[in-house]
Amino acid sequence: MRITIEKIISSGDGIGWGDGKTYFVPGVLPGETVEIRATERMRRAFRATDFRIVTPSADRCEPACPLFGRCGGCDFLHMNTVAQERVKRGIVADFFHQNGRPLSVEPRFVNIGQFGLRTRAKVHIVGGHPAFTRRASHELVPFAECPLLHPGLNKIIHADAATRSEGTVYYEFAPGSGDWSPRAAVVVKVVKGEQFRVSRGSFFQASEEGASALVTLFGELLNELRPSRVLDLFCGVGLFSLFAARRGATVTGMELSEKAGEDFAANLGGKAQFIQADLGHEVRLPPADLIVVDPPRTGLPPDLIPSITATSARELCYVSCDGATFVRDLGRLELQGRFTLVDLTIIDQFPATHHMELVARLRRET
Repeated sequence: MRITIEKIISSGDGIGWGDGKTYFVPGVLPGETVEIRATERMRRAFRATDFRIVTPSADRCEPACPLFGRCGGCDFLHMNTVAQERVKRGIVADFFHQNGRPLSVEPRFVNIGQFGLRTRAKVHIVGGHPAFTRRASHELVPFAECPLLHPGLNKIIHADAATRSEGTVYYEFAPGSGDWSPRAAVVVKVVKGEQFRVSRGSFFQASEEGASALVTLFGELLNELRPSRVLDLFCGVGLFSLFAARRGATVTGMELSEKAGEDFAANLGGKAQFIQADLGHEVRLPPADLIVVDPPRTGLPPDLIPSITATSARELCYVSCDGATFVRDLGRLELQGRFTLVDLTIIDQFPATHHMELVARLRRET
């Protein structure tokens, strides 16, 4: 069966049709012709397990890692950066289209770089050697060096793995100080000249470059709005709160994690209030002119949205790592609180993969 790849979908696979059937094909680009030799049946489609590229795209490049196609970490290493941007823009547009709504703004796109940026990794140790998992599998793929990881983290992982026989290790690396977890209980990250204490188990962005891109956009919003009161939901260690406080706003951070709350207090040094709260339920929120939310991949809990819309906030900054849940939440915020999308930025915080970060500005209609 020969098919033409029509587009790349949110899973990172290409999609095409032939003989009335839908085929998902990994490691391809739009416009390529592929010959499918073997498939596995999915619920309503087929996934190609053996295929060859008949007509390659001009945007195809040589993957920077010999494990591409085996390791499950990267799925866009075969695309040049121009193609990656085009594909990710298309994926975002599809999220809106699939929810029956047009994308009313033209997203900006921020590229933070391609290789050597990631400072966090989940690694499996087998016989003293580090490994990642094959995509959609528990099979382990040992690696000598990951091009996406910071060079310092690559060295740490291999040196540490040699001291272990087996197990799963979550590594966090701070390039500026050289601190790394799990050796240290606390590492210090540096973003735009500001230091952030991050305890083991506390959330932080995948790279300092990605965090810097996020707070740069947030800073633009702060400079324009000059809010007197900022509410930071799912505040973590206080990344957004600190930059809001530096601009003179009265800041309140809310988060369930007690450990993150301790980091928040250390990082803000009394410049903001922290409230430990379970944001999975409807809660009473303090007054704010601007609310920033950075929820987990599952998006905003349904019970939290009425709490947000009950505030007097005129603007909402929504940071999302999952476009599907973001578009779902946008519909709920529009319906319940008359919030409208006025600006959207795609930050390519996870280059060479189908993942991305969205930063949206929502304004409440008067």
